[in-house]
Amino acid sequence: MHPDPQPGPEPVTHVIQRPQFVTQADGVVRAYYPGEDWWVTGSDRDDAITRLVAESQRRLQDPAYLDQHWETTLRHKQGLEHTPGFEVREISPTEYQRHTELLGEQLRDAGESG
Repeated sequence: MHPDPQPGPEPVTHVIQRPQFVTQADGVVRAYYPGEDWWVTGSDRDDAITRLVAESQRRLQDPAYLDQHWETTLRHKQGLEHTPGFEVREISPTEYQRHTELLGEQLRDAGESG
């Protein structure tokens, strides 16, 4: 994960990881992000989503995880690694700001409905 972008004309490296869900034979739902070596389980999809978000937020506070994620991002960006569902793009700082604002709105909406 890159550090917060600074204002300026430089592009921002943006990673998109779409969560994946697998319902196991016992009904437990396993949730994970492509390219990661960790996952969570929940009693159903909603529970798995809640746990996935919580674990993601916890990991985003861990400098060692951020370093590891950034290294994975660079390998994908350089074409040295390819993981379906792990997308790396260069976007403008303005587009990045729009993405973060939208994410904030989505998180607020999810918190209000939960």
